[in-house]
Amino acid sequence: MKEKETIQELQKHNLQKLSDNDLLFLIESYVTKRDDYENIANLIRGDEDIIGQMIDNDRIFNKVMDCTKQILGISPFFMFLLLLRKSFREKSTDPEFIERAINILNSSDYIVPWNKERIVELLEDTQISNYIANMLVRFSQSSRMFKIRENDKESYHYIVDMITDSLKSDNMRRFSIYCHIGNYSLFLTGMFSEYIKYRFKYRRRLVNSQFYIDFGKTYYALASKHTCAKRNNLSDTFAQLSRGFEVVADVLHFMNGKYLSPR
Repeated sequence: MKEKETIQELQKHNLQKLSDNDLLFLIESYVTKRDDYENIANLIRGDEDIIGQMIDNDRIFNKVMDCTKQILGISPFFMFLLLLRKSFREKSTDPEFIERAINILNSSDYIVPWNKERIVELLEDTQISNYIANMLVRFSQSSRMFKIRENDKESYHYIVDMITDSLKSDNMRRFSIYCHIGNYSLFLTGMFSEYIKYRFKYRRRLVNSQFYIDFGKTYYALASKHTCAKRNNLSDTFAQLSRGFEVVADVLHFMNGKYLSPR
């Protein structure tokens, strides 16, 4: 039961199970020559490829970004996934970003050298964007950032306390903690990198961005090797997040600065 709850939270939302409101918004924004939206929804519901092509259309993105005077009624998952996929696409065609990413990752990964093709493959991995969108939905509730599981009473503000918990936990909770440390580190590194730098520089904190990068890579790697990840087809996603952590964090930083909280 605990494994089911953990996996459901990690994979709660996806394009195959898009809500009726999100699907209708997508169809109404995409289709221009028909108005039988309910019929179209019944035809494409659950088809991840078709829905993915529609959500990547600039018409959808522009409507969401230009809609400043009305409530769209779309879910947080739809919003985050739309922005993530847009950001990943932009960076996959940015030569300077790709060159910088190759240099950063090759400075720490000595097993398989990174090249342009491998970076683009990482950026185009829809399983990764889907996983991160779920993570952002969870962490958009600030209290959820500090809880390993949704119904936990305990809150953890320091990674060392999470690690201590993992050492005395059963196998399933240990997996949840591995995932949470990876998610927590990625969220802070990607969405709040300036805050980390500020604390480190001006408040004499010993924790810098590299601290979170190292823990994020380590614990995503541990999660990827866990039997629970293997049983639920998450091993490759966690392995990719571990190996390409810095690149994914940079895309989150870009997305946050350009689309969520532009100056």
